[in-house]
Amino acid sequence: MALKAFELVSVLDKVDIKIECFEASGSDLYLGTDDSVVVHYLVEERTHDASAKIVYSTNRIAHKNLGTKKAVSQLKTASALGRVMALSDGNLYLLDSDVLSTIGSSPKIKNVAVFCVNENPNTLDPFTIQLCVGKRRCIQVCSLHEDRVSLLKELPTPEPISMAMDGNFVCVAGQGQYCVFNIDTGDMQDLFPYDHATTYPHVKRIAKEEFLLAGPGNLGMFVTAAGISERPPIQWTEEISAVSYYHPYIITITPQFIRIYSLIDQQHKQTLHFAGGELVGNFDGQLYVAAGSCVACLMPQPWTAQVEALMESERVEEAVELAEHTGAVGMSQEQYHHLCRTLSQRAGFVRLAHGDFTQAHQYFTRGAVDVREVISLFPGLLPASVEFMRSQPPLHHLADISQAMQGDQAKILEAKDFLLNYLLHTRHHDPHSFRMEVDTAIIKLEAEKKSSDLLLFLECGDIACNIPECAAWLQDHHQYSAVAKLYRVQGHLEKALKMLTKLVREEVKDEHFKGIQDLVDCLIIVTDSKIIWQYADFVLDRDPKEGVRVFTQTKAPLDPPQVLAALTRYPDARLGYLHHLIDTKKLQDEKYHTELVLHYVDQAVQQSGTADEGSSEVRTQLQDLLISSSHYQPQPVLARLQGTNLYVETAAVYGRLGQHEKALSLLVHQVRDFSAAEQYCIAQSRSADHRTKSDIFLKLLKIYLHPPPGGREDDIELAQAVDLLTVHAGELDVSAVLALLPPHWSLSIVHHYLRAALRNSLHQNRIKRIQQTLIRSENLQQKFIFYKLCKDIGPIPLAANRICCVCNSGFSNCQFTVYPNGVTAHPACAPDPNVCPLTGTVFKAAKSATSTAALQYS
Repeated sequence: MALKAFELVSVLDKVDIKIECFEASGSDLYLGTDDSVVVHYLVEERTHDASAKIVYSTNRIAHKNLGTKKAVSQLKTASALGRVMALSDGNLYLLDSDVLSTIGSSPKIKNVAVFCVNENPNTLDPFTIQLCVGKRRCIQVCSLHEDRVSLLKELPTPEPISMAMDGNFVCVAGQGQYCVFNIDTGDMQDLFPYDHATTYPHVKRIAKEEFLLAGPGNLGMFVTAAGISERPPIQWTEEISAVSYYHPYIITITPQFIRIYSLIDQQHKQTLHFAGGELVGNFDGQLYVAAGSCVACLMPQPWTAQVEALMESERVEEAVELAEHTGAVGMSQEQYHHLCRTLSQRAGFVRLAHGDFTQAHQYFTRGAVDVREVISLFPGLLPASVEFMRSQPPLHHLADISQAMQGDQAKILEAKDFLLNYLLHTRHHDPHSFRMEVDTAIIKLEAEKKSSDLLLFLECGDIACNIPECAAWLQDHHQYSAVAKLYRVQGHLEKALKMLTKLVREEVKDEHFKGIQDLVDCLIIVTDSKIIWQYADFVLDRDPKEGVRVFTQTKAPLDPPQVLAALTRYPDARLGYLHHLIDTKKLQDEKYHTELVLHYVDQAVQQSGTADEGSSEVRTQLQDLLISSSHYQPQPVLARLQGTNLYVETAAVYGRLGQHEKALSLLVHQVRDFSAAEQYCIAQSRSADHRTKSDIFLKLLKIYLHPPPGGREDDIELAQAVDLLTVHAGELDVSAVLALLPPHWSLSIVHHYLRAALRNSLHQNRIKRIQQTLIRSENLQQKFIFYKLCKDIGPIPLAANRICCVCNSGFSNCQFTVYPNGVTAHPACAPDPNVCPLTGTVFKAAKSATSTAALQYS
């Protein structure tokens, strides 16, 4: 169906004159003839009673012969002034708009080739008309008054043929060249050339500072005052005689046809037959066309009817664009916005039926369609509990998606993918729009796809679907893991656990099921301990390592002894739970720490004969545990270590018992690991005082200087002893070291130690002297403060019968505290000098940083 934007209605069927130009203003129609006559008609519009069509009647009011014997080439009305401008034989006349009498005795301007009125005047005077006059070598900007024309500005240019004016800009078609003049600055901007021999240079103002020009190759070129084109050109079918603009259409006329083009997409929209057509003009919304001896009116059809016609012919893009560019003509803004939304919705369903899913998505989003309208096309996706009636009047005539896609299964699958994406988009951007319907449809669509995306969607947790219906749908599509996930996120944990149990037992199968891990993930969020114990053995029997997570990550309150008792049959799980109690919950119960240590001791003993990585890892864990934990019982651990070759671990237990000499002797004589012995001393003395630290290092030195049991004097560790003295001189007491050293040692052996010990002794002595000096200085400052307080306040007498206001006891000595409010108390009864112990009054601190609110005397 072709667009019917205009209807042609006759105004003057046939007149006995040759029409050269015309002009209209309201109900007044002016014709210019080829023999210098201007004719004035009064046009009356009425509706025919029988057919309800618009018909016109005309009445000839007046005529005026300008006397030039040449054609009237241009007419322009100035309705505000009651004037008509007529151009004939280069003379511009000013006529009375009613009787066409000449204003003045001669033409107002001579030697005029063409003129135009400023359609966007930059003057505030409503009774002044701006016009631009083109002469042989210039253009003149003039101001028209009731009886005169005054010149405002003149700009040189080759003889203009056609021109249009907007604000401060005049677009001129000269001899083979278009250009734009800026009236304010006088600047000229060249546009593009044209062939004067083959193209008549039509110039038409379209919008603010934008003009339509006739270009080469029957092109209509849009050009702005800045000399650029912001719209694609229009390809005219043939050479045109005249052109006009009626938003949003460009109307052209040829000797045979009137052709209508859209400014929106620059495409041809309508053709009307009109023989001999020469003129077309838009006169304040009244469109007239003229041939040599007749005049007709182009009646614009209501834009709503045009839009509806385009929609019926499924030219939805044109319909939506036409509605958006037309504006709210003849209706309120609310009605207009509602109509635009409805058009976008209808356009979306048309695009959907044609399989253009991208545009359908865009139209649905733009039109804010009720998402249920789209879902209802897909049978079974709307929840059965929802009673939905499609919009009235209907937005489409589709029964369902199968009819729309004509049964093409591939297309139907594409349509379902489109729906899924559209629903996800809607859910993200409008989370409160029919959530139950949207979520239910998403779950059903994802179930049909059998994609892992369904589990990710359910994992978000904020699901508002119809749970029974979705669960049944998922089971019908064998999405059992998704059923469990749905129950889980909706808080139906027992139902989720039952389904997961079936999956673990392989009573049902699902490729997306991760195994026992999913069951444990569900169990750990259970807060009822009865349910935990119901499934604990089931999980532990199948995977103890996963099973221990049930107890370490659960939110249910569990008793650790009960859990440990239950894990007796599962050693690995019990070990993991013990680590949880000690490492995570930081429990200090000796039995937990002892059991964990004994476990690693047993493992280390079993693997002591091997040299694999597992054995080394177990011993490292055991050693770290023995050093870091101070809550295990050392006696049973030591008993378990006796008779083994775990000397380092045995030494750590001896250290726990405070038997440093045994521990060091073991490391030195049995393990022969001097570095371990030194690290032992450092670890054991880390938080000890200097005396204890010195004793530990002296024990190691003593072991170095004495031979092992049953050894000889030559078996002493001389080198290690010297290294110990050198490295740890600061930790060793000099007098104790000298008492241990053999008397036959020369000074050269220990001179490094003695030098370091002397240096450390001098350093310590200087530190103590500095501390003493600082203490004396602080004491002096306090005495000075006390002196000033006593001097400023003076003595305060303490009567023998005064008692402490806190404990009500008397004062046995002269030590007391006095507050600014007069309260007197023992210093021990008044710990805060800024707060009265009797009234609780808080006193501000004195200005001096070292003074207090209360005064203490002794």
